[in-house]
Amino acid sequence: MESKTGKILGIGVGIGDPEDITLKAVRLIKSSDILICPKKDLSKCRAYQIAKQVIPEIEEIETLSLEFEMVKDEKKRDNNHKEIYKTVKELVLEGKTVTFLTIGDPSIYSTYSYIAALAEEDGIQTQAVSGISSVTAVANSLGITLCDKDVPLHVIPDIDHIEDILDREGTKVIMKCGRDISRIKDILRKKTGISVYAVSDCGMPQEMCYRGIDELPGDGSYMLTIVVKEDIEK
Repeated sequence: MESKTGKILGIGVGIGDPEDITLKAVRLIKSSDILICPKKDLSKCRAYQIAKQVIPEIEEIETLSLEFEMVKDEKKRDNNHKEIYKTVKELVLEGKTVTFLTIGDPSIYSTYSYIAALAEEDGIQTQAVSGISSVTAVANSLGITLCDKDVPLHVIPDIDHIEDILDREGTKVIMKCGRDISRIKDILRKKTGISVYAVSDCGMPQEMCYRGIDELPGDGSYMLTIVVKEDIEK
């Protein structure tokens, strides 16, 4: 009898509020053989804890902790991804459905995407499931729009080239920037004709919204997203 090959799933669970998880995500998580989590202590794994609130039986699904190295050294990062993929590939070839639980949406700066790219090179089936991203969730929490008429949207994942991007036309969303907030504040204060907003821990019970540069919190809030909008001339 021919052996069955499994598949790799990347499932977005949103950014905090368990009510944001889609029915599709719930169904596929329940049908998974193994869940991949980035932390050994599941009580500290945000994605797992979000899913657990709507899928209590998730505790019965086998979990595997695989640490993704969040480093800027590209070679070291690539080697880490290849090691993780090697482990996942073995499970898939055994016929397992291996699921990566991801914060937000798996198509936006997700570690799952690196594994999916390696799997596709080997002809292994992958599937990504949409989740609510912080990019849109923070705007809705603030009660603002990101794009009006022909205004472009720029998503900024780090601050290495932030000044160049802030000079471009359109709305800018700066993701996970709490650790660099002091520098970002200094840069934003030099800009004119902009409105600044932010949300920390969006979707969580401790969510906080901020309006204006002076309201922004201090360093340390990793899950902080800033929105910079150009003032519309009246």
